[in-house]
Amino acid sequence: MVYSIISPTFRYFLPGFLFLLLASSKTSCQNIIGVVDYMKVNNPDEYLALEKQWKKIHEERLEEGMIIGWAVYQIMFKTAEDPYNFVAISWYDSFSKLDKKVPQSVLEAAYPEKSKEDWKTFEQNTNSSRKIITSGVFHQQMSTSSDLSNLANYYVVNEINIKPGKSKEFLKINEEVFMPLYMEDKKNNNRMGWSLWAKWPGNMKDFQYVSADGYKNLEQINRVDNLSYFSKIHPNLDMDRISERVEELRTLVNTEMWKMIYSVLP
Repeated sequence: MVYSIISPTFRYFLPGFLFLLLASSKTSCQNIIGVVDYMKVNNPDEYLALEKQWKKIHEERLEEGMIIGWAVYQIMFKTAEDPYNFVAISWYDSFSKLDKKVPQSVLEAAYPEKSKEDWKTFEQNTNSSRKIITSGVFHQQMSTSSDLSNLANYYVVNEINIKPGKSKEFLKINEEVFMPLYMEDKKNNNRMGWSLWAKWPGNMKDFQYVSADGYKNLEQINRVDNLSYFSKIHPNLDMDRISERVEELRTLVNTEMWKMIYSVLP
């Protein structure tokens, strides 16, 4: 028997309710698929208390090889009028693992004292603690990290709209020009990482790419200095011309700051 308990960050293939992040970058040696939820939470204390309980279940799932990681982020500087204020992600190493319920053995390993009625109440409380707002599919195109070991405490997340027919050039500039700068910035302890994601599939009208700049703390954001490395790493390139070309290729649609609240990692 399997309890059909649904975590705030673990659901099955329900149309319109699934976010996938597939990490298949040139720097990655691990296949990573992430299920992401954008959620509206009216009572953060109540919601996070439930997520703290789910964290123990996710730890068991990680131990059983069902996931390779999990995290909850608060979207900073949101108001009551904003459509969502929390993001939750589960990471997997295979698509075959996405369409699976949390087995009874995992639930009982996490909370052996809970009864069937306790689990029903737990599910009801989970469902009432947040509303899932939106979903989509993203593929990681490139990253300064090869796995989940360098997840950041803070992310600056940018939604990017690319001019029609310009994706290839946009990716080329990011990989050949900007990623070496971010790698140097990371080496100098000014950031924890950077990655670029392509939206697939989904509504492509508003934006087609997302970049994520990762930081250990807010002080690191003040120390970001990747442009100072430009002449050293690219002595034959004109920074002003590159910047102008990037502005011609893309438009920043939205920028958010995510703060990690809980995580489960190897």
